[in-house]
Amino acid sequence: MRIKMRMLCCWVHNFAQIHSQPYHSMLPKLAHHIHFMQGRIESIGPLEAQGSFGCSQRKQITLVDNDGGKLKFNLWGEQVLLANLLSSGSMLAVDRPFIANITDSGIMTSQGVCLEYGSATQLYLVPFVQHEEQVLLASTQIRYQGTRLSCGASQSQGLKVSQVSLPLNSQGSVDFSNYPFRAYVNDLHDKMTGISLYGVVRNIKRETDASETVFSVTIEDLTGAIITKLHFVRYWSLGRLGLGHTIYISGLSCSLNTDKLLELAWFEKDSGTSLVDLSCLPAFLNSSCLHQLSCLSDLSKHNTATNIFNVRLDQIELQHVRSVLCHAPCGRHVNEKSMGIVECCFCHCSSEGELLRSFHLKITLVDESADIFAWCAGQTAAELLQVSPDEFFELPEDEQAMYLYTLQNERFMVAIVNTDQKNRPVLNQNNDPIWEIARAQKCE
Repeated sequence: MRIKMRMLCCWVHNFAQIHSQPYHSMLPKLAHHIHFMQGRIESIGPLEAQGSFGCSQRKQITLVDNDGGKLKFNLWGEQVLLANLLSSGSMLAVDRPFIANITDSGIMTSQGVCLEYGSATQLYLVPFVQHEEQVLLASTQIRYQGTRLSCGASQSQGLKVSQVSLPLNSQGSVDFSNYPFRAYVNDLHDKMTGISLYGVVRNIKRETDASETVFSVTIEDLTGAIITKLHFVRYWSLGRLGLGHTIYISGLSCSLNTDKLLELAWFEKDSGTSLVDLSCLPAFLNSSCLHQLSCLSDLSKHNTATNIFNVRLDQIELQHVRSVLCHAPCGRHVNEKSMGIVECCFCHCSSEGELLRSFHLKITLVDESADIFAWCAGQTAAELLQVSPDEFFELPEDEQAMYLYTLQNERFMVAIVNTDQKNRPVLNQNNDPIWEIARAQKCE
């Protein structure tokens, strides 16, 4: 597999526009101002910390300006993986760093302050190898454990080339866990581990013939789709993940299955594994840098992404507000079997003792361009109705209808996904519209 990381001219141009004063003139003002800073990376090494933070994994990057002044830029915890993408001699610009003093950080510096990677920080890098860098990742070329970076010149292309040799795990798979990059489905091949993937859930079902709890999830991105087997320690633990939801999943391994097809595997018990339902993240709605507002008129059945809208509620019909019993771990409704036994329609677990009362809501959303008929369940429905299921269904029917009338024209930010998938009739036992409200937040 070959992955190209091109340094586009606009990147270099933007980097050159970042104005950075000499460090010695900045230091007196660092505690009161946010700065753009740039410098050449002199060294990257482990960091010795003092105080209660000493157990954290850390890396320290020493930046040098044109006058020889130095500043320390520190990475903590999972941030240290970024250090694998940097190299001594490269130019690094730090946009809006967090300024920490030695008391806060537990690190001794001669300047009394250091830079850290904060929630608003962005990094811009011009590698030491100019113009274009090709990173060749081939398991057949890896003959040793450990990581090495070697540089050379390609005679055929006239390009600067660097080759990164990655470690193999005990099963002979190339381990990407310490080299974070965005993989696409068409990047995947046999014997890869520690990879991450963004994509949309196209299909999801439990493997009923497996001895352990295994779910088969089809994930699709712009380049293709692939089946991922999720192996859980006991039972499904990822909440109400649904069709059309956009997810980020890490700690994946790729191999050939018995039919010689590529397949991903994810084990909940392994370190470094995570699965985040991005469509349901509160930050997706309240952070303007993470989304672009859309109009309802722009929605189409071919739209597969999670879209964000500012909408108002149309009149809510009482018949469209239902009370359902749900299985708490997965948020899906349960079916009653013989002798009073109930079974989750999604994970097929017997769910006595794990039941909760929940809303199932169908509602019309309106903005200045159009209106759509959508559905939601669980916490999202409770956010829109601004009441708990127990409180609402204790009211007489006429008071329920009156309460719903008072919600008309309330404004919300909503995340909407398209659940119109091939296997939707199997999962859609409520005859819901194709648009699901994955998350909602009231506009103040």
